[in-house]
Amino acid sequence: MSLPLSLKNESCLNKIDIEELFKIFKNDFISNQAIFTLDEIDYIITVKEQVTCNCPYGGEDKPERFWHIISKKELEQKKQNNPCRNDREKSRAYCPARAKRIHWIKETIDGFINGKEHIKYFMEDKGAITHFLWDTKRFYIVLIKQLGRSGTLLVTAYPVYKNKYRDYRARLRKYEKKS
Repeated sequence: MSLPLSLKNESCLNKIDIEELFKIFKNDFISNQAIFTLDEIDYIITVKEQVTCNCPYGGEDKPERFWHIISKKELEQKKQNNPCRNDREKSRAYCPARAKRIHWIKETIDGFINGKEHIKYFMEDKGAITHFLWDTKRFYIVLIKQLGRSGTLLVTAYPVYKNKYRDYRARLRKYEKKS
């Protein structure tokens, strides 16, 4: 299990960190096909790389999903700095805790596929099926939303803090009782 990345400047977005983070994202989800296997069915994870937002630091535009993964919802408008201007994304702010764990997303998916016991699975169906992969050792969760029968979309991933731990544990237990 790897440690969180060291960033050049954890307090703000900057070109060096953004390009390093994007290199990991691109390798894990664009250059190489990511697969989520459940009940012996393989689902290709898509990050919709064609849906991009301008990169404020130069370089190529980056997928909206990349910006979503390294940011979190921010209620205070002056702190919002996600370069994506659509209604769903513009209210987000860069989150170094999410950013420096970007490489854990693929590790968590692979750990689940390889049967690592500390990666717990549960799903919820609220109009769309969302798969949760919870790394209980690193207190980290990956959400994958299923699009139709054949495809999936990487939704987001983030650390699970103490204030949410009980909620996720209860959701996991509820799912396990149904199964």
